[in-house]
Amino acid sequence: MSTKIPALVHELKALRGGLGVEDPHLVARAGSAVRRASGVADGESPAIAREKIRMWLERLIAQLPDAAARTGRAVFGFDGPGDQPYLARLRALGQAVDREVRTMQRRADQIVARIAELALTQSSATDPHAGEPWHTALVQVDLVLDQPEIEVFENRRIISHTNGLTEIRHSLTIPQARDRTDHVDLDALGITVLRGGDMSAPPRMVSTNRLEFALRPPQPLAPGDDHEFFFRLRLPEMSPFYVCTPRFGCDEFHLRVRFGRDRVPDRIWLIDGELSMEAADPVPSARPCVRTAPGRSR
Repeated sequence: MSTKIPALVHELKALRGGLGVEDPHLVARAGSAVRRASGVADGESPAIAREKIRMWLERLIAQLPDAAARTGRAVFGFDGPGDQPYLARLRALGQAVDREVRTMQRRADQIVARIAELALTQSSATDPHAGEPWHTALVQVDLVLDQPEIEVFENRRIISHTNGLTEIRHSLTIPQARDRTDHVDLDALGITVLRGGDMSAPPRMVSTNRLEFALRPPQPLAPGDDHEFFFRLRLPEMSPFYVCTPRFGCDEFHLRVRFGRDRVPDRIWLIDGELSMEAADPVPSARPCVRTAPGRSR
């Protein structure tokens, strides 16, 4: 472990420079040790990589004693103006506690070394949600197909890994029916938040058939806090499958479907581990979970 600490300390010192976590080149300056420790995977987008690095650093700093944590947050630029360079942050911090900049630099080096130790004693391999700003503990879905409009009721319980989490972004992929080639019509969808917060902005399309919406809890969440959102989605039609493909980790997923007496399918398959774009392919190896006789209610 001792051979890894110097490399991580070196990379953390590079990250604290400039504007710290607010620096536009944060991800490019993150070396392999920081990426590995923070859970950044190869090929991840810069936005997700930045979020993982920020959340990883914030969790580690939060484990320090109060005075050291305040210094650590200033060192990496979490607090104060986002356009303040490293030495200016140290100078302001030193003035607040009547210390010279050189003294604050030594203190900053000590804190960086302590953060590196914490990071290497808490390997991301032991935490399946390392680097995630939040993860979903439970998704419960009721899919109602026997109404004039298809209704989807989703209850999502998330757990925060962030200090002061104020927004949780969810996304839904809505493949069109096989005989349709046009894009999803946002005006034809109805998303209503029934419990747990408010929508902070109108839903928006982020790809041909995937929409994103952000939910705001009544108050900011701290690391370890859990919170539930309950919302309803109305669809004029949908593809003949329903899958859970969360952006961040999901511990449990439960799906209940009400077909109605006249709409019971002949066969139902379990989709497990398939790519979402291939879920509708007629793969013979798909495991049947229910077989029904035509016209018979189950």
